[in-house]
Amino acid sequence: MVRTRWRTVAPFLVVLMSAGALPAVGAAPPEQEELLINGTFDAGSKPWWTNAGMTPDVSTGELCVDVPDVADPWGAIAGQNDLAFRPATEYTLTFTARADREVTIRPVVQPTDGSGGGAYLTRSTTVGTAATTTTYTFVTPDQELPVNNTLQFQLGGAGAYTACLDDISLTGPPYQHVPDTGPAVKVNQAGYLPRGPKAATVVTSATEPQKWSLQSAAGTVLGQGTTTPRGTDPSSGEPVHGLDFSSYTKPARDVRLVVGDASSHPFDIDADIYQDLRSDAMRFFYTNRSGTAIDGAVAGPEYARPAGHVGVAPNQGDRAVPCQEPAPWMDGWTCDYTLDVTGGWYDAGDHGKYVVNGGIATHQLLSAYERTLHAAVVDDGALTDSTLNVPERDNGVPDILDEARWNLEFMLKMQVPEGKPLAGMVHHKVHDVEWTGLPLLPSADPKARALHRPSTAATLNLAAVAATGARLWRDLDPSFADELLDASTTAYAAAGAHPALFAPRADGESGGGPYADSDVEDEFYWAAAELYLTTGSAPYQRDVTDSPLHQAEVFSPDGFYWGSVAALARLDLATVPSRLPDRDRVRRSVVAGADLLVTLQEREAFGQTYTPSDGRYAWGSNSSMLNNQVVIATAFDLTGHKKYARSVLEGLDYLLGRNVLGMSYITGYGTVYAHNQHSRWYAQSLDPALPTPPRGTVAGGPNSSIQDPVSGAWLEGCLPQWCYVDDIRAWAVNEITINWNSSLAWVASFAADLGDGSACRKSGPHKQR
Repeated sequence: MVRTRWRTVAPFLVVLMSAGALPAVGAAPPEQEELLINGTFDAGSKPWWTNAGMTPDVSTGELCVDVPDVADPWGAIAGQNDLAFRPATEYTLTFTARADREVTIRPVVQPTDGSGGGAYLTRSTTVGTAATTTTYTFVTPDQELPVNNTLQFQLGGAGAYTACLDDISLTGPPYQHVPDTGPAVKVNQAGYLPRGPKAATVVTSATEPQKWSLQSAAGTVLGQGTTTPRGTDPSSGEPVHGLDFSSYTKPARDVRLVVGDASSHPFDIDADIYQDLRSDAMRFFYTNRSGTAIDGAVAGPEYARPAGHVGVAPNQGDRAVPCQEPAPWMDGWTCDYTLDVTGGWYDAGDHGKYVVNGGIATHQLLSAYERTLHAAVVDDGALTDSTLNVPERDNGVPDILDEARWNLEFMLKMQVPEGKPLAGMVHHKVHDVEWTGLPLLPSADPKARALHRPSTAATLNLAAVAATGARLWRDLDPSFADELLDASTTAYAAAGAHPALFAPRADGESGGGPYADSDVEDEFYWAAAELYLTTGSAPYQRDVTDSPLHQAEVFSPDGFYWGSVAALARLDLATVPSRLPDRDRVRRSVVAGADLLVTLQEREAFGQTYTPSDGRYAWGSNSSMLNNQVVIATAFDLTGHKKYARSVLEGLDYLLGRNVLGMSYITGYGTVYAHNQHSRWYAQSLDPALPTPPRGTVAGGPNSSIQDPVSGAWLEGCLPQWCYVDDIRAWAVNEITINWNSSLAWVASFAADLGDGSACRKSGPHKQR
């Protein structure tokens, strides 16, 4: 199954080198590599950053700034972050500088966070009115170094003047990535529910069971037992033991598991472990909104930003977007109209908006809410009005529906107008005509935007999601519900008239990913299912039951995703009340799919709900695990059997730190967590003025294909669990997307509904609805 969103390498990932006068500039010596990006400023000023209100000017092919009169050298800086060094290794820095009068500047190389024993290089350099090239060599300390380091040109302390930098090169041996995997005892670093399952994994070469103890922060032993040897784990290649401490059911703070000399990261045992994660995972969508200013009072002050893509210079905006220029793979297609496609969510690390990815993400938010209407174990009121951080609080509508509506209204805008060729079809995507670099706020994106050709897949996504929305807004906003149902039926009919209009894979060479999908039988099945569940109409029922997928096995260990959505149809047909003749069989098929996933999970030493059929972890593997947990959680809703609730919680253990890297893949949760995910505006590792991704953001996770230059160079030959690095440039393993966070939001909401985990200790029939 092809799951990768194929891309060309974006410009910010290409090392730009100068043809300057000195050999060191523009051509790294043998067995050396260039560490800097865009040191010649041929591609603008990014990812170089400045402070003190300085605005970079690259019109002369240099980076020039007007330095203010500040007291300290570090009061005015031009710098680049995210540099990785080897310990005890020589590096060479070369740069050309000039100023409008003679001044002293300081090039400094040091850890970004100031750790690591101080600067590796600090020099005072006299700069005059003539451009002068300077070269320094330095040796890094013989100790473990932070992965994220910075080169800064400290320009302050010399009064006000103008400085220009050019041909900046920093070379040295290729970086050897050695991850810090933390303690050998791998736990859910956020914690465990008091009456839920509590498992951990120990990386150890011991062949006999080992004694373990659960200890309080004061060292008091709260529980003890012995580990179970499990041999070599295939996904990590490590010898491991398992241990279970589910018998301890009392709340506790900052406890640790101790095995021999190894002590885990601290964690809590608390019934509210997943309450914040539910709201944080859903808040991600607000900070990803396009077309509106993000309110710091709602999102947190560090996430406040101007509206993106509303036509405020240098931004060209989404208010009147034309169709893309004719391209060979489009058979000459274009259009003679523009559309206002403001709003929606930015898809991922770039500024594109994609209907197929937005479709599954929007649907999963709607599904998380709809589940509370039909499931037996829910936290009543948890997803009603005024429960999330969104501007629409207190409007009488559940906040999660307000958030979903933001993207659903964008999807409606992408529909081809009546009277135009392909009327009723839906444009596949809108994004920049060329790739932009990192970092870049949405409001600062200067590129033109284009609508891309309508596709059958995008059209059926709108049909499915709008039909789902129509039944959920029926009582809340009948007029909006009517609009959604009209758009859905129009889209479904248009897709039937154009059943094979596919997004070409070649339409991803510039500015955005292709999201190509040439098999839309699953989208037809999904759209028919949602229209049937909303209308009860016999023609839609026939389309459901006549689909070859209706009798097929649609649940796979590989997990469903935006390009394989038959599972979404099956899950809703099983849980949303209807008169479907074979509904009992449909429900049994969900349980059978969950049983397979639970059986496979029992073989996984780290508790993950993901055992890909080819043994290789796919792009977005963390989302694959989460979507498998959606299937398992639905089986719990259908049966009430405790094993399914336990399985979901153990799957979350992996994501929250019980993995070979000892890394929580969810920002803000755990002791060691991902926070340098690939994004143009959550880009603090490149620009300290920008924030990290918000709490509750899930990283894509290990990817055996390591397609980007950073992970490709650092992780070559990795076993699946090792194929990850928390680096902003590693977009194949560390991107963030709306459809990955929608998976997390759904599962986190389910986990929060479990309360203290009592449902994991008893089984019983659930209501048949």
